[in-house]
Amino acid sequence: MSENTKRTWRDHLVDWSDLPLRLSLAATFFVHGYPKLFGGIEGFTGALTRMGVPMPGVMAWVAALAEFGGALLVLLGLGTRVAALGLAGVMLVAIFHVHFAQGFKMIVANGRVGGYEWQVALLCMAVCLIMRGAGPLSLDRLIAKRMAAQ
Repeated sequence: MSENTKRTWRDHLVDWSDLPLRLSLAATFFVHGYPKLFGGIEGFTGALTRMGVPMPGVMAWVAALAEFGGALLVLLGLGTRVAALGLAGVMLVAIFHVHFAQGFKMIVANGRVGGYEWQVALLCMAVCLIMRGAGPLSLDRLIAKRMAAQ
């Protein structure tokens, strides 16, 4: 390896920086998607109905599948950019249809949880994965290497 192409420890850290991002985003969406998909879809549909979301029955399934399925795909690093796009879409709907009127701050003045602070953080995490991909420890990278070798 020539001096110009020698990789530094910082280069390796940058390569692997997507892993904690993927793990934390996947964990968060698992926690929220699992109960919706496995036993709570009726309650979630009711909540969407009360919020005035169009086609609440369909949208409940779309959101639950995007959250749980997207979390699984992001965790594995498989179809990461597409999965992260789905998660970003869920967050955009949550921000603008549910939380926007409560303001940015997560805890509002009366002590209730509200606002879209957390949803913006999750949206930004998903956008990073859309832009960068899954990183080296991923099925996406493994598939790309195998395809390049053919």
